[in-house]
Order: sequence, then C-alpha cells, then structure tokens
Amino acid sequence: MAAPGKLSNEAAALTGAALFLFIPAVLYLFVAHPAPVGWSLAAGVVLMLGHRFLARPYFQARRPVTCAWCNRPFDGTGPVAHALDLEVGGERIAILACERHVDPTRRFFGFLDTWRPYFRASIGLPLVALLLTLAALAAGSAAAAAWVQPVTDLFRFLIGVSVHVAALGPFAGAPLRAARAAFPVHNFYLLGIRATLWVFRLVGVWWIVSAGYALLSRI
Repeated sequence: MAAPGKLSNEAAALTGAALFLFIPAVLYLFVAHPAPVGWSLAAGVVLMLGHRFLARPYFQARRPVTCAWCNRPFDGTGPVAHALDLEVGGERIAILACERHVDPTRRFFGFLDTWRPYFRASIGLPLVALLLTLAALAAGSAAAAAWVQPVTDLFRFLIGVSVHVAALGPFAGAPLRAARAAFPVHNFYLLGIRATLWVFRLVGVWWIVSAGYALLSRI
C-alpha cells in the first residue's frame, strides 16, 4: 500500500474510513463479547493497541495537507490557518484547518482540554471495569457471568453520555490556541472532527437509550 502522503485524495479518504472501522470492531468485541469470550477479549485488546501503529502514520502524513475539522485536503485555492498547537505525548503539534473552520477546531480541542479529567475518568474507568469483568468471565468466574451484562450496559450508557458531552465542544469550548490532547488525536483525522462527532452523536443516542432502558429494567 502506498504511503498515506502519496495517496490520491479519494484513496486517502477510503484509507481513513477503513482505519476508522477498527474502532467499531473493537467496541463490538467488547460489548457483544462473542464466544469464546477469551478470544474476543484478546482480539479486541490487540486491535485497540495495534490500531495506533497504523493510524498514527496516517495522521502524520495527512495532518499537513487536510483540514482537521472537515477532512478536506488543502487545494491551494483558499487560505490555510494554524488553528492551534496541540500537546501530544510531550510533543507540540500544529493543527491546521480551513480558515472558516479554525473557530470550531479551537473550541473543540479547548473543551476537551478543559474537561480532560472528566473524560479520562468517564471513559477510562468504565472501560477498565468492562475489561476486568470480561477477563474474569473468560477465566470461568460465576460472579462475572452474573455481572457481565450490567457492567456492559453501564459501559455503553456512560460512554454514550461522555461522547455527547464531547460533541458540545465546538459550541461550548473556549477557542484556545494551545491545548493538551484528551483523546488520541490521530483518530480525529480518519474522518475529520466534524464527521467523527456525528458518529459520536448517533451511536451515543442509541447507547444511552438502549443501555439506559436495560439498566432501569433491572431495578
């Protein structure tokens, strides 16, 4: 496969979409946990950890030539703006955008930075709880068998709420010119921030409603 920076715009868009599909694949393995659970858990962890080794080079190649917000390549006909500097793993990376998309890009990353501890807890803790429960289930724990579905529903509900909160960023965030990354930034370049947030909203509604109903039915 050609390097991301040498792909045509159409091929690059298809590559980004294909890399994005790793995310729902991982979520399916964790949430549906098809049998055998040990294998589905292991596959999900491998995909989750290995994804960055494919998505990171794609991000590095596409970041200088595409708008972070709309994912359209810069064609030289309009101004390109330095939206903000984003701190990623101790490195400061220039995030570029079309001139008209500078404000939502700054507000989004500013919002994530401001609420960074919330997102780390509201996504990280349910994920850890689910993975530990699935590991215990794979090991044959009877208690895990009883708890796995409630833990899964709680995970879906909390993640649904969290991504909806994140989707408020372009409207409620401060337009910062420097911020810290709260999520792996390469994931936002696979479809662009705008399209990714729409995926968040649609899947988030589904998870909030379905998981919320499942949790309430157990009370």
